[in-house]
Amino acid sequence: MKYLAWLLLVGSLLSDRPMLAKETVISQLDSFNDSSEIHKVPLKTTPNIVISRSTRNKDETLRRKMAQEVSIKLANDIAHGLVVAHQNKQIKHGTRMYRKVQTAIHLLRRGAGLEGASRRSGVSRSILDQLIEWGQQRPGALIPEVE
Repeated sequence: MKYLAWLLLVGSLLSDRPMLAKETVISQLDSFNDSSEIHKVPLKTTPNIVISRSTRNKDETLRRKMAQEVSIKLANDIAHGLVVAHQNKQIKHGTRMYRKVQTAIHLLRRGAGLEGASRRSGVSRSILDQLIEWGQQRPGALIPEVE
């Protein structure tokens, strides 16, 4: 009952009829004790609670920002992994594969997902995963969850 009273009081702050809701809540609280029955509150005093579009937009913006940050971290890991691959003489500078990996890095930095960057650049996912693994061994690398 206390929760219902609190909910009505909060709802009255949002509605255009705060006095009616306040009087209803106070009368309910005055007459309430543990052994009494629960009184019904008129429906017209409880406003509908609607999630605004701005709240949904903020959640969506936050999700997009986090996804973009993960893509940038993956791109940085792949870029460092490409340096390691060059040092290990796995991928030579200027070759076709090197340019494809650079394209994948560019796509990730522009916000594409790992699968999309792999598909559009023509680099297999296993190669990108290996480059990410090598890139995450550098100091200061944060390991994001990759699906």
